[in-house]
Amino acid sequence: MSSVFGELLFWFYSCTGDYGFAIVCLTVLVKLVLLPLSVRQRKASVSRQAGTGSCLLLLLTLPVLTGLYRTVLSGTGAAVGSRLCPWVISLLSRDPYGILPAMSAAVQLIPQLYPYMNLWKGLKLPKASKGMLFSSALMTFLICFPLPAAVGIYYLTSGIFTALEQAVWHGVQAYRLCED
Repeated sequence: MSSVFGELLFWFYSCTGDYGFAIVCLTVLVKLVLLPLSVRQRKASVSRQAGTGSCLLLLLTLPVLTGLYRTVLSGTGAAVGSRLCPWVISLLSRDPYGILPAMSAAVQLIPQLYPYMNLWKGLKLPKASKGMLFSSALMTFLICFPLPAAVGIYYLTSGIFTALEQAVWHGVQAYRLCED
């Protein structure tokens, strides 16, 4: 699996000239491949059949993250920095200032704040407690902080993609609600 990610990462690098941007492209590709499963999971949760879809999505995401992590640790060119995070000397080292982990934690909060927005109040989305909001952000920060900056870029990109995906999903649901 690592060799596949290594090949894709190198191909994206040859297109972008930057390993940080290559990681962003690889992450978006993986999220797009998993998008049909994510949509299916959302549809199942709407019809109260949640369960296996969320587990399956998580199980498919873990090997992807592991493959990317191994690819980065093998040094597939990521021993250099990136224009995305110029304060980090090497994508193989951790972010010394914690900027990527903090941004990842903040982005992970966005979808959890959707139920509190008036934009989608008609959907009656379940609200997480404030304690849960902050504990999930803290966990994301603590997971990302000791890891190489390359993994932080993956988490940040993945979080942005998920936030946008959920915003589109809720927008479609709100539009359908207005039509009825």
